[in-house]
Amino acid sequence: MHEKLKRVSLRALLLLRILVMLIPVITLLSWLFPDNILSKSILSPSIGGFIKADQVNVFIWNNKLIGLVGSFFNLLPFVLSLVWLIKLFKNYALGDIFTVQNAKIYSRLGYVCLFSALLLQPVSQILFSLAVSINYPVGQRFIAFGFGGGNLTAIIGGASLIVIAYVMRIGHEIDEERNLTI
Repeated sequence: MHEKLKRVSLRALLLLRILVMLIPVITLLSWLFPDNILSKSILSPSIGGFIKADQVNVFIWNNKLIGLVGSFFNLLPFVLSLVWLIKLFKNYALGDIFTVQNAKIYSRLGYVCLFSALLLQPVSQILFSLAVSINYPVGQRFIAFGFGGGNLTAIIGGASLIVIAYVMRIGHEIDEERNLTI
């Protein structure tokens, strides 16, 4: 059983390490060079409600910079979660399952989901709307943000991860008691 967990964990580690490197680079390139099909497919979900796809081509440096900052606010919890998942799967590959360290990782993942849903996603949406409208004439600029299903999902997921962290701590205590029992 532990051998299969080790094999799966090592595969997950490889995938997570690739994602940690690729996602910020792809996001950066998408904002710097928004006029190709890959960039449009990446940027459209982010700023889709505020702008038409062909308007992205006329962005100047301030639109791109504000949009890039908004994207990194949006990506920060995701990349941070990937880093913590790498630590978690390293522990799993070593056979360390019910440990205090793993419980802390689950707890951090839960809190980062909550922080993302309640603060970073709305700030990111504000920055996206600002990126789109910053060059509009005075009176036509706008700031917009919303709270929707994605935020609610992140809140529920974060709360669930915090509960799982608590269960992991209890599992660690039970595992320690079992190891000390003769």
